[in-house]
Amino acid sequence: MSNQTGFKGRMADAVFAVRPAILLIFAIGTIIMGFYMAQLRVDAGFKKQLPLDHEYMQTFLDYEREFGGANRIMVALMARDGEMFTPEFFERFEQISNKVFLLPGVDRASVRSIFTPNVRFVEVIEDGFAGGNVIPADFSPSPEMFDIVRSNIIKSGEVGRLVAEDFSGAMVWANLLEEDPSTGESLDYQDVADRLESIRGEYEDERYSVHIIGAVARRPECTRTASASTRLISRRALRPPARPLSSCSRQARLPY
Repeated sequence: MSNQTGFKGRMADAVFAVRPAILLIFAIGTIIMGFYMAQLRVDAGFKKQLPLDHEYMQTFLDYEREFGGANRIMVALMARDGEMFTPEFFERFEQISNKVFLLPGVDRASVRSIFTPNVRFVEVIEDGFAGGNVIPADFSPSPEMFDIVRSNIIKSGEVGRLVAEDFSGAMVWANLLEEDPSTGESLDYQDVADRLESIRGEYEDERYSVHIIGAVARRPECTRTASASTRLISRRALRPPARPLSSCSRQARLPY
């Protein structure tokens, strides 16, 4: 027993003899870990959520460039009164389509809306087939032109896809690339999410609502949740421990 006590005492003396060095090591380790913790960023990259090693996903990656990816964003403009065939709606929706087209990381060839030239209609006439853009090149807001556009939308087969079935709104589709073509770097999803939210803030009001669908649309919510969790953990860690009640205090607080 005395030998164990003596050994423990010698160990304690040895540790306390070099306690400045031990404290310095812990301080350096804390600073290093704090530095790397500050570099952590929420990365909601689309492919990071997929099991890329699975054979089905390998096939998807092989043909992604030919058939387009699944990392899609959709921005819909809805008229609260249920009528989209108004000059103001078409002006707003054209501006939204252009802004989505110019978002960083968007595959320009994949953008589809009734204002893009890749959305067309085909009809059978006496001489064969006829077709054209859903929005004619000479489009100007007028009741007659709105009737033509409505007919073109129906003939294009986009009702229920790019246009609501009750003609209360329309949608623009776009695929996102993992790398920004303009910079060659990984796509900054937070920047794209911020730009989408700015579109919502600019065009949503008491007459129109803007709806954003896609993995990137969840990025602000993930960031807010992560920030709130970090603040909560920091407050709990820095909060001083509660002082235990003494026996006299406990007795004084008893209800009897």
